[in-house]
Amino acid sequence: MIDDTSLKQILLEQKELIKSSPENIKREELEKISPLIKVKHIVVITGHRRSGKSVFLSQIVEKYYDYNEIYYMNFDDERLISLTIEDMNRVMEIFSILFGEKKVIFLDEIQNLEGWELFVSRLYNEGYKIFITGSNAKLLSSELSTRLTGRYVEVEIYPFSFREFLTFKNVNIRDKNLIYKKEIKALIRKHFDDYIVNGGFPEIVRYGTLFLLKNLFSDVITKDVIGRYGIRETKTFKEISYFLLSTISSEFSYNRIKNIYSLGSVHTVKNYIDYLTSAYLFFEVPRFSHSIKETQTRIKKIYIVDNGFINALKFSSSQDVGKLYENIVFTELKRRGKEVLYFKDKNGKEVDFIAKGDERNELIQVSYNINDQKTLKREIKSLLSAMEIFKVKQGFILTENREEILKTDDKNIKFIPLWKWLLKSDDF
Repeated sequence: MIDDTSLKQILLEQKELIKSSPENIKREELEKISPLIKVKHIVVITGHRRSGKSVFLSQIVEKYYDYNEIYYMNFDDERLISLTIEDMNRVMEIFSILFGEKKVIFLDEIQNLEGWELFVSRLYNEGYKIFITGSNAKLLSSELSTRLTGRYVEVEIYPFSFREFLTFKNVNIRDKNLIYKKEIKALIRKHFDDYIVNGGFPEIVRYGTLFLLKNLFSDVITKDVIGRYGIRETKTFKEISYFLLSTISSEFSYNRIKNIYSLGSVHTVKNYIDYLTSAYLFFEVPRFSHSIKETQTRIKKIYIVDNGFINALKFSSSQDVGKLYENIVFTELKRRGKEVLYFKDKNGKEVDFIAKGDERNELIQVSYNINDQKTLKREIKSLLSAMEIFKVKQGFILTENREEILKTDDKNIKFIPLWKWLLKSDDF
């Protein structure tokens, strides 16, 4: 049991830490917070470990509140490992003693407190404005849906977008005219080559220490998954994790993995991959079907939250740039809040992404190098076929450097360099 003196010291230290956040790059997701400040709903911020959730909390405080207006507690502090739900009344009393009565509370990595949803539900009923973060989608969603249905809004945080990455590198992308200047364009391309390979985790961007991603990958596997779910076949589970990393942007099936690793059932494989996706490490993308059941059961593709993992763990080479391109398009679509599927017809014609939005669907083909005419024809033919099925007038092919519009009948195919598409300008 933690004594009151120790708790006071921890809470004081944590408050100072969140006030002295080193990150000066304002996250784009801050725009999503503005309409949520005045509503009673709990704001749930989710995302991968080390993707910047705690810093994001500090930016919310800085922009919308004052540090003297809030309570803050980080449950990812090893000194709080013995803390239980029964201790939280005492914590609230200490908050009041230290900082006075407040009605805004920030609870970081809340999933580390067993039974946290009961505590949060009580705070909600007492009129607190609550912000919580967590690194496990499965735990948060199950507990939130049980106790807090209809009373929360979720905001997902990913590693830096390319736009945030360039801002960190002091490249001005606000003035669209500057992008077309030769020297600025060359600088953006240089940073793009770095971003594609090393990814956007804030610590990696800041310090350039790619080896940290090896440790991060291991921590997620060991602490966030094996430890949390009590997985016994740890060697097999780790091997499956590395197998998925080696097949990024490729199709896979539960049955194939079951056979490769001699597992007892497909259900075990599905559980393993559910655990990995709940930790925001991997993402499954289903193949489109008009049948919801078929969409859920068909062969899927696998992607990872950040390209840096692929490079840090040496699952890429100069021949794999196409996979890096495709993975980064997927993560950007997720960042933009899209539901993502892929399309493949019975003749094998494939479109990499169907990005489902509120107003329209976007069909996106990713092709690093389309200088080969055979490749170009195949990509166009597949895209046109899908555009006909989905009744879409415009499709996109994201490339290394090709930029043009191809008109065919009543349809347009827009070729865009990937680095420009990532800048999310209305001009592109």
